[in-house]
Amino acid sequence: MIVGARLGDVGQVRLYRSADLRQWQDAGVLDEAEKEMGYMWECPDFFALNDRRVLMFSPQGMAAQGYQNRNLFQSGYLLGDWQPGGTFVREGEFVEMDSGHDFYAPQSFLTPDGRRIVIGWLDMWESPLPEQQDGWAGMLSLPRELSLSADSRLQMRPAKEVESLRGAWFPWPVSTLKNQQTMLVEKCEAMEVILRWDSANCSAEQYGLSFGDGLRVYVDAQMQRLVLERHYPQHGLCGARSVPLTAGAPLSLRIFFDSSSVEVFVNEGEACLSSRIYPDADRRELTLFAWSGSASLSEAGAWQLE
Repeated sequence: MIVGARLGDVGQVRLYRSADLRQWQDAGVLDEAEKEMGYMWECPDFFALNDRRVLMFSPQGMAAQGYQNRNLFQSGYLLGDWQPGGTFVREGEFVEMDSGHDFYAPQSFLTPDGRRIVIGWLDMWESPLPEQQDGWAGMLSLPRELSLSADSRLQMRPAKEVESLRGAWFPWPVSTLKNQQTMLVEKCEAMEVILRWDSANCSAEQYGLSFGDGLRVYVDAQMQRLVLERHYPQHGLCGARSVPLTAGAPLSLRIFFDSSSVEVFVNEGEACLSSRIYPDADRRELTLFAWSGSASLSEAGAWQLE
């Protein structure tokens, strides 16, 4: 068993052993923070994936660096090697798992067919939680299947069981946008949106999808980044998060909308951005847009989710 801990201002993950699951002995430190890696490592999880060991945890106290670590607290992982009785040997740096505003304390489990599934908490605690006035706060993410890419990065995509939520499919008759916006859905409650952008044939400075007047998920061509921007000043929740893109490469997006959340999966799990959203009840329309140029789509549509 592993437990998140701290020693002074140094975050740790400690290992415990038991022969009967009743009496436990401290077996020492599995890993601990180096400079600027946080004063507390919360909610650790430790598992094998392919031939690697993954130490997943939520550090508190990491300073923002450019586009990284922008949230109050982070959630991410270290890859490495470990043998029973030994220490965890890192391979590489700490990597955030989800680049949105709200993803914390992920925990995983193994399915009977051998898939590693993770579920996170869509709630950045100590930030405004508008739903508290209704007597509740927070929610869980969709279950996500973990895999390792060829360059040894953790990838997350929706578990295949999520497809069982799909109802009717609505193809969107849009192939090209040029200095315009087009509303496709008047009231989006629970939907899975599919967008495949032909980036090599996109000249727009910004193109993407907006949800009401408080959320945009779009490509910033000058920065070469996919941006999730939310603007709910009435709740004290504003700001943008983003991930890098490869210039000219096709861009595939699966975007899940629920009553107060959005989860964006980029290129079959290369990156994820998850955030809580708080649109007005009469402002839940979905609109595609392209500004200062044109943008081309090879596929666009949405599944109604049951």
